[in-house]
Amino acid sequence: MKYLLIEKSNEICILTLNRPRKHNAFNQEFLQELQEFLKDLKKDKNNRLLIITGAGNKSFCSGVDLEQMMFDDIEQAREFALQLEATNEELLRFPKPLIAAINGHAFGGGFGLAASADVRIIVDWARVAFPAVRLGAIMPAGCTLRINALIGAGRSRELMLSGRVLDTQEALQMGLVNHITSEKDLMPKAYEIAAEILKAPDLALSMSKQIINQELLVQLQQYSVSAAENFAYLAVTDEWKNRMRNFKQNK
Repeated sequence: MKYLLIEKSNEICILTLNRPRKHNAFNQEFLQELQEFLKDLKKDKNNRLLIITGAGNKSFCSGVDLEQMMFDDIEQAREFALQLEATNEELLRFPKPLIAAINGHAFGGGFGLAASADVRIIVDWARVAFPAVRLGAIMPAGCTLRINALIGAGRSRELMLSGRVLDTQEALQMGLVNHITSEKDLMPKAYEIAAEILKAPDLALSMSKQIINQELLVQLQQYSVSAAENFAYLAVTDEWKNRMRNFKQNK
């Protein structure tokens, strides 16, 4: 695979988001690859649990690859937004336990990927933020709904309207993450939690996830298309194009 590294051993699969030079940011091809991987893995009877982490020593995932966010027309922007929503839904529907080992900064839709996990562990020096509004954009509906579910709409409003950056202690206090570890203890902690989870039988784990996520899935189906339409509209405005040009020039 071009954007993903996969390692399987002892009933656990480790998926590494592999664009370290881009801070593991995703584009449409990346999202398609992730969707296909998840569909294949859920059929793998030898795998019981998935751990997602990022390549490199800086970022887990910085969200959307802004260098590829200049769209030719509204249809192209809509297609990207729908692809992102579909990937979010595939993550939320993934039937096996999912642990996010957040090895660095997680911004916007990058943390949105981690928000689909059942457990989130983060390295102590990382930062979390939802800066979409500062770029003249909006968060995907799936990401927004999952953040609401984790910390409540009141806190979610503050973070998404301000775009301010959180350290790990504040992220833990809010409920965005479950555990903070040192860099060297990140994967051992993930394996420790995985061992506890896998004491339960697979069917019970899968059915528990289905019940827990049911309300979110209903909401996601209600709002994902309208949110994609809103993103597509914003992505072809002159303000959006100017912000993207400025981003590229100031890199």
